[in-house]
Amino acid sequence: MTIEERVQRLEDIEEIRQLQAKYQRCLDTRDFDGVADCFAEDVVSAYGNGTMAYEGKENVLAFLKKVMTRHIPSTHLIHGGEIDVEGESAHAKWYLEDYLNHRIFLLKLHGAAIYDVDYAKHDGRWQIRKIGYTRCYEYFAFRGFLNIFTLGKTTFLDKMKR
Repeated sequence: MTIEERVQRLEDIEEIRQLQAKYQRCLDTRDFDGVADCFAEDVVSAYGNGTMAYEGKENVLAFLKKVMTRHIPSTHLIHGGEIDVEGESAHAKWYLEDYLNHRIFLLKLHGAAIYDVDYAKHDGRWQIRKIGYTRCYEYFAFRGFLNIFTLGKTTFLDKMKR
Protein backbone atom coordinates (compact mmCIF):
# COMPACT_ATOMS: atom_id res chain seq x y z
CA MET A 1 0.00 0.00 0.00
CA THR A 2 1.38 3.40 -0.92
CA ILE A 3 1.54 6.24 1.59
CA GLU A 4 -1.27 7.98 -0.28
CA GLU A 5 -3.46 4.86 -0.07
CA ARG A 6 -2.70 4.50 3.64
CA VAL A 7 -3.59 8.15 4.30
CA GLN A 8 -6.82 7.80 2.28
CA ARG A 9 -7.74 4.68 4.28
CA LEU A 10 -7.20 6.53 7.57
CA GLU A 11 -9.22 9.50 6.33
CA ASP A 12 -12.05 7.15 5.31
CA ILE A 13 -12.01 5.46 8.71
CA GLU A 14 -12.21 8.82 10.48
CA GLU A 15 -15.08 9.98 8.25
CA ILE A 16 -16.95 6.75 9.04
CA ARG A 17 -16.37 7.23 12.78
CA GLN A 18 -17.78 10.76 12.57
CA LEU A 19 -20.74 9.59 10.46
CA GLN A 20 -21.66 6.91 13.01
CA ALA A 21 -21.32 9.38 15.89
CA LYS A 22 -23.58 11.82 14.01
CA TYR A 23 -26.19 9.10 13.50
CA GLN A 24 -26.23 8.27 17.23
CA ARG A 25 -26.41 11.95 18.25
CA CYS A 26 -29.17 12.77 15.77
CA LEU A 27 -31.17 9.73 16.84
CA ASP A 28 -31.05 10.74 20.52
CA THR A 29 -31.83 14.40 19.82
CA ARG A 30 -34.64 13.40 17.41
CA ASP A 31 -32.96 15.30 14.58
CA PHE A 32 -34.48 13.15 11.85
CA ASP A 33 -33.17 15.41 9.07
CA GLY A 34 -29.69 14.69 10.44
CA VAL A 35 -30.46 10.96 10.59
CA ALA A 36 -31.69 11.09 6.99
CA ASP A 37 -28.43 12.76 5.98
CA CYS A 38 -26.54 9.73 7.33
CA PHE A 39 -28.45 7.24 5.17
CA ALA A 40 -28.03 6.19 1.56
CA GLU A 41 -31.30 6.22 -0.42
CA ASP A 42 -31.32 2.40 -0.52
CA VAL A 43 -30.53 1.91 3.17
CA VAL A 44 -31.67 -1.32 4.81
CA SER A 45 -32.25 -1.66 8.56
CA ALA A 46 -32.42 -4.70 10.80
CA TYR A 47 -33.01 -3.37 14.30
CA GLY A 48 -33.88 -5.66 17.20
CA ASN A 49 -32.09 -8.76 15.91
CA GLY A 50 -33.75 -8.23 12.53
CA THR A 51 -37.33 -8.16 13.81
CA MET A 52 -37.68 -4.51 12.77
CA ALA A 53 -36.41 -4.59 9.19
CA TYR A 54 -37.11 -1.87 6.65
CA GLU A 55 -35.85 -1.00 3.18
CA GLY A 56 -35.33 2.48 1.75
CA LYS A 57 -34.58 5.75 3.47
CA GLU A 58 -38.21 6.86 3.82
CA ASN A 59 -39.33 3.56 5.37
CA VAL A 60 -36.44 3.42 7.83
CA LEU A 61 -37.04 7.04 8.84
CA ALA A 62 -40.79 6.46 9.24
CA PHE A 63 -40.04 3.58 11.62
CA LEU A 64 -37.54 5.62 13.65
CA LYS A 65 -39.92 8.57 13.90
CA LYS A 66 -42.66 6.24 15.13
CA VAL A 67 -40.62 4.57 17.88
CA MET A 68 -38.25 7.38 18.92
CA THR A 69 -40.77 9.87 20.26
CA ARG A 70 -40.36 12.69 22.76
CA HIS A 71 -41.93 10.39 25.36
CA ILE A 72 -38.89 8.12 25.26
CA PRO A 73 -35.65 9.95 26.05
CA SER A 74 -32.71 7.83 24.99
CA THR A 75 -28.97 7.50 24.98
CA HIS A 76 -27.23 5.34 22.38
CA LEU A 77 -23.53 5.07 23.15
CA ILE A 78 -21.16 3.41 20.71
CA HIS A 79 -17.74 2.11 21.60
CA GLY A 80 -14.83 0.74 19.65
CA GLY A 81 -15.41 0.61 15.96
CA GLU A 82 -13.81 -2.22 14.04
CA ILE A 83 -13.83 -0.62 10.59
CA ASP A 84 -12.74 -2.37 7.38
CA VAL A 85 -12.55 -0.21 4.26
CA GLU A 86 -12.33 -1.58 0.74
CA GLY A 87 -12.47 1.12 -1.88
CA GLU A 88 -15.86 2.81 -1.80
CA SER A 89 -17.46 0.36 0.64
CA ALA A 90 -16.82 -0.39 4.29
CA HIS A 91 -18.10 -2.54 7.13
CA ALA A 92 -17.93 -1.88 10.86
CA LYS A 93 -18.85 -3.53 14.12
CA TRP A 94 -19.66 -1.20 17.02
CA TYR A 95 -20.45 -2.00 20.61
CA LEU A 96 -23.74 -0.29 21.54
CA GLU A 97 -24.95 0.51 25.02
CA ASP A 98 -28.40 2.05 25.13
CA TYR A 99 -30.72 3.52 27.71
CA LEU A 100 -34.36 4.36 27.07
CA ASN A 101 -36.84 5.80 29.55
CA HIS A 102 -40.53 5.79 28.68
CA ARG A 103 -42.11 8.79 30.42
CA ILE A 104 -45.72 7.61 30.17
CA PHE A 105 -45.41 3.93 31.09
CA LEU A 106 -42.46 4.48 33.45
CA LEU A 107 -40.49 1.78 31.67
CA LYS A 108 -36.70 1.84 31.66
CA LEU A 109 -34.53 -0.18 29.33
CA HIS A 110 -30.80 -0.69 29.54
CA GLY A 111 -29.18 -2.88 26.95
CA ALA A 112 -26.10 -3.77 25.02
CA ALA A 113 -25.76 -4.92 21.44
CA ILE A 114 -23.33 -5.34 18.59
CA TYR A 115 -24.06 -3.06 15.64
CA ASP A 116 -23.21 -4.33 12.16
CA VAL A 117 -23.09 -1.45 9.69
CA ASP A 118 -22.26 -1.30 5.99
CA TYR A 119 -21.24 1.99 4.43
CA ALA A 120 -20.94 3.23 0.86
CA LYS A 121 -19.17 6.27 -0.50
CA HIS A 122 -21.38 8.35 -2.81
CA ASP A 123 -20.04 11.50 -4.46
CA GLY A 124 -17.04 11.51 -2.11
CA ARG A 125 -19.21 11.19 1.04
CA TRP A 126 -19.77 8.16 3.26
CA GLN A 127 -23.34 7.08 4.04
CA ILE A 128 -24.93 4.20 5.94
CA ARG A 129 -26.13 1.52 3.53
CA LYS A 130 -27.15 -1.22 5.97
CA ILE A 131 -27.58 -1.01 9.73
CA GLY A 132 -28.68 -3.45 12.39
CA TYR A 133 -27.76 -4.93 15.71
CA THR A 134 -27.80 -8.15 17.68
CA ARG A 135 -28.61 -7.87 21.36
CA CYS A 136 -26.21 -9.02 24.06
CA TYR A 137 -28.83 -8.33 26.72
CA GLU A 138 -31.79 -6.15 27.65
CA TYR A 139 -32.80 -5.16 31.15
CA PHE A 140 -36.26 -3.70 31.74
CA ALA A 141 -37.42 -2.06 34.92
CA PHE A 142 -40.97 -0.86 35.57
CA ARG A 143 -40.97 1.80 38.27
CA GLY A 144 -38.54 -0.27 40.27
CA PHE A 145 -40.99 -2.92 41.48
CA LEU A 146 -40.89 -5.32 38.52
CA ASN A 147 -37.63 -6.06 36.74
CA ILE A 148 -37.16 -8.23 33.68
CA PHE A 149 -33.76 -9.34 32.44
CA THR A 150 -33.83 -10.95 29.01
CA LEU A 151 -30.97 -13.18 28.08
CA GLY A 152 -31.20 -16.04 25.64
CA LYS A 153 -33.31 -16.02 22.50
CA THR A 154 -33.00 -12.25 22.14
CA THR A 155 -29.21 -12.42 22.07
CA PHE A 156 -26.33 -13.99 20.22
CA LEU A 157 -25.13 -15.60 23.46
CA ASP A 158 -27.43 -18.61 23.01
CA LYS A 159 -25.55 -19.44 19.78
CA MET A 160 -22.29 -19.86 21.66
CA LYS A 161 -21.04 -23.34 22.38
CA ARG A 162 -21.04 -24.21 26.05
